[in-house]
Formats: sequence, C-alpha cells, structure tokens
Amino acid sequence: MTSLVFRILDRQVISGLADELAVADARGSVSYAQLLHESACIAAGLHHMGVEAGTSIVLDGLHGRDLVTAVLACARIGAVPAGTGSFRLAGTPPVLHAPDTEVAWDVLDKAGRTEPHTAPEHDDEGYEETLRAAYGTIIETLETGGTITEV
Repeated sequence: MTSLVFRILDRQVISGLADELAVADARGSVSYAQLLHESACIAAGLHHMGVEAGTSIVLDGLHGRDLVTAVLACARIGAVPAGTGSFRLAGTPPVLHAPDTEVAWDVLDKAGRTEPHTAPEHDDEGYEETLRAAYGTIIETLETGGTITEV
C-alpha cells in the first residue's frame, strides 16, 4: 500500500483536484497543489535541520494552514508528531526550535524549495494509525477531497 501522505495529497493532485481548495482559514486559502508544494518544501527544510523518519516533533499551538502543512510535512518525512521531542514547531508564524538553533518557517520553506521532499513509497508499520489517531479530521477531510476550514 502506498504511503498515507501520497494517498491523501499527491493522488488528489494527480487525479484532478490540483486547483480545488484544500484549506481555507484566516490567512486565506490554498489549493491541493499549493498544499502539496508547501508541505514538500517544509518537509525538506525540516529534513535539512535533522528531522528524519521516526523523529518525534512537537506541533505546539499551530492552527489552520500551518497545522495542516506541518502534519503533512511530518508525514512526508515519516516524523512522528508527539507530545515531547527535541524538535518543536510553535508560534504564528511557526518557528522550528531544534537542538542548538531556531529556524523561522519561511526559512524552512526557502531551504526546501531547491529539492522538495517526495512522499515515501510506504509508511513504517503503525505510522498511519498514529497519524490518524492524532489528526484524523485533517486526514479524513483531505482523503475525501474536501476543504479544511477549522483545525
């Protein structure tokens, strides 16, 4: 079975939903194609900072588009959104608090634009269940091609 992030985002873009709204919040709206690009760039930026598959990352106080993008970026890497960890995304706009440094969201985005992170072919065992338990509303909405308006 292909990875969860591929099924809920990449496949939606490939199958014709690229221009449909994926997220609408106070900052505006983004299409499925824009969300794929943003999450892939943030994932690459996180990866450059040392976040890898299995790394625990705290998503603290993120809402709307930022939360959705962060969850999908984690899924592209295989990082595990958790209550504790040495990496933490927090604030508006988000800032990555990593061991020995802090990196602004826009810097992560720019760092990842040269080679956005692709979706993994498969998820590690139990990963999909973990992500669904923590962010089921986000996943279910994108899975059905809907628009996320509140998270």
